[in-house]
Amino acid sequence: MLRSCLVVLAVTMASPAAAGVSAFRLSELVTASPTADPAARYIELEALGDGCWFPSTVVRVYDPAGGTLGDAMPFASTTCFTAGTYLLFATPAAQAVFMTAADTAIVPVLPAAAGQLCLVSSTTRYDCVRWGTITTPVHDLFGPADDTTTLAAPGGLALARVADVNVVAADWRVESPTPRRPNDGTPWDPGDAGVDASPATDAGGDDAGRDGPAPIDAPFAVDAARVDANDRFLDLDPGGGASCGCGAGASTSAAVTALLVVLALTGKPRARRR
Repeated sequence: MLRSCLVVLAVTMASPAAAGVSAFRLSELVTASPTADPAARYIELEALGDGCWFPSTVVRVYDPAGGTLGDAMPFASTTCFTAGTYLLFATPAAQAVFMTAADTAIVPVLPAAAGQLCLVSSTTRYDCVRWGTITTPVHDLFGPADDTTTLAAPGGLALARVADVNVVAADWRVESPTPRRPNDGTPWDPGDAGVDASPATDAGGDDAGRDGPAPIDAPFAVDAARVDANDRFLDLDPGGGASCGCGAGASTSAAVTALLVVLALTGKPRARRR
């Protein structure tokens, strides 16, 4: 009996069981097609390690106030996956639009403007993402104090995870969809179109903001003031060169010198009277 128990223990230790739901993370979601059809939606998850889904494991959608909108239980029995697997839950419309196959077609409705999505098993939320304006953030196990959100993705674009620091605003961005593969789509940033409209940096367009009168003229105004203050030290001599005045009597000496030069050029010295 003891020998049998030792054999079972040895086999168990030699073949570690796959991890649970914590091995998975939300990877990508699309709320609508390029024509804004909400029927074409999908949710993608990535297995960071070997892990299993249980009958109690669901993807759950919340509204901006934290109320549950719906969930989907994709697997009726415990189902395990190896590290690196991408799980795709996509509606038939999404499979057609994005030309891909799915592990299940069961996908809860995903609000386009604002919402929250979590990976939940029993009573534990293992991973969450939030987009749009959220009034009551729903937190997960690894980001219990994170209230940040990311942008809502327009139809045809995806919310995609690009980092894993447990801060939604840093972990997620909007980019072109890449179902069943790494998130390396083309980033989308609505701010690119609004740079010129920023009054703090570009009130009158690029040229006025960066190369306009204030940034360019200010240095010259300072230089002019500096030159004016130094006029008494740097003047032009009659020959066109620079001369340096070295004291209060410098201008008087220059005037006397100039007068002597003029007298020398305009006439000879008078003869001394006898």
